[in-house]
Amino acid sequence: MAQPYADPLDAPAEINRLAAQSQLTAITQAGARLVAVGARGVVLLSDDAGQHWKQAKVPVSSDLVAVQFPDASLGWAVGHDGVILHSADGGESWSKQLDGRDLLKLLTAHFQAQAEKGDERASQYLDLVKLNFGNGPEQPFLGVWFENERDGFAVGAFGTLMATHDGGKSWESWIEKIDNPNSFHLNAITGIAGELYIASEQGTVFKLDRNQQRFVPLSTGYAGSFFGVVGDQRFILAHGLRGNAFRSTDGGQTWSRVETGNAAGLVASAISDKGTLLVASQAGAVLRSDDLGRSFSALESVRPYLFAGLSQVDGDRVAIVGMSGVQIAPAQ
Repeated sequence: MAQPYADPLDAPAEINRLAAQSQLTAITQAGARLVAVGARGVVLLSDDAGQHWKQAKVPVSSDLVAVQFPDASLGWAVGHDGVILHSADGGESWSKQLDGRDLLKLLTAHFQAQAEKGDERASQYLDLVKLNFGNGPEQPFLGVWFENERDGFAVGAFGTLMATHDGGKSWESWIEKIDNPNSFHLNAITGIAGELYIASEQGTVFKLDRNQQRFVPLSTGYAGSFFGVVGDQRFILAHGLRGNAFRSTDGGQTWSRVETGNAAGLVASAISDKGTLLVASQAGAVLRSDDLGRSFSALESVRPYLFAGLSQVDGDRVAIVGMSGVQIAPAQ
């Protein structure tokens, strides 16, 4: 007998003994622990550098897209159906802080109140909210970043941008606080050397202007989409479609194209404390740079499949996730 339909927002993630070989989309570190997330609400934990994995308890079965831990205990994961999840125990258990149903109510009330005060842009944002949620609470969050235990942002499709200043207990719209009139998708958000960057479409990287308290666009000279931004205090690198990568050494004011030697989308990246940069390709390659993103070479030890995320395990190994689960490979 067929099982009755359960909305992913109402159905906890099923425990699957083969979860480490299932579709995974992102991976990060929570202290010494690896935390990976993926389809149908799967969250996996490893305390031995990826040799063994256990599945965490998750209250939803919506696909999860991104995960970040500002410290070893506190973490956030985001994904489809407007889901924002929070863990206070290093990923062992998760609670839902926001979903698409709540997001629709929150944004509608917010922009209605602004429109009633005569804010013409608020009426336009209200129309956008109605359009985006016309088929239900399905709009995904695509990235999340917390600077500390209280201050964080979640970004997503069609310019969705939310902020919290109380660790996610409450969320507020920042859609009107980003110079994004075309409602570009906000594909990832990353903190680098005290600055905050968002990877977006049409060659756009947004940077938080802390004085204005809004995100402003940086023009890279590229016309395609970026999927991520990575770097340290010396440089930043935006990477995206068809192997394209653009590098800046002045906080995004000027950019130069970098030859990556790869023609597939560059979907994920990580940099070690020593400055070793790794970038994952959609087509199954991992590129390494030891000169701050000026040049790249492919890791020969990687088993190729459709990659989606990566994290440096230590100076010698990299954890990569994608359609075939998780892979641990030498980073040399």
